[in-house]
Amino acid sequence: MNGRAAYVARALAAVRSLGPAGCAELNRALYDAARARCRADAGTPAASCLIAAARAACTGAADRARCEAAADVIATNLRGQAALVDDATRFRLVRGSADYHTALAAELHRRYAALAAELVLAGGAAAGGDDARAIDELCAHRDRALHACQAGDAACVPSLPWSRCVAALVWFVGGGP
Repeated sequence: MNGRAAYVARALAAVRSLGPAGCAELNRALYDAARARCRADAGTPAASCLIAAARAACTGAADRARCEAAADVIATNLRGQAALVDDATRFRLVRGSADYHTALAAELHRRYAALAAELVLAGGAAAGGDDARAIDELCAHRDRALHACQAGDAACVPSLPWSRCVAALVWFVGGGP
């Protein structure tokens, strides 16, 4: 297993070990920290601030290394939201929902699901298969052709760097909320 796939395997195991409730709790803690300490409501939160928030959130964890691996996935997803959800869709969510965070989470879940469908169609994430290797392979190769999306197209996942592609898939396949 190459270094990238080994990283994906560790991250996937970490997200799975937290379970949906643990993922939701850690996700909320990092989201709240991003807004309060990292000023995420004014733009993309700084990576250094999210790293500090993740370390603080994982301080009392029984398995700190796993918590931090899952937090890395969450932080990457927080920093990648603007790449996955275009401004037109964001404005629609702000205007049309009472809870923007919940609406954005649902929209991201749809985008992650579309990316997971690409993974399945590429032959990855099969029952009993090596999910980590399949995720790494898809994310390493999917953007050899440009993925341009029309504004508001919820079924389209734009071109993504490897790290953002992996984080989205690990969160979805690993069972994050």
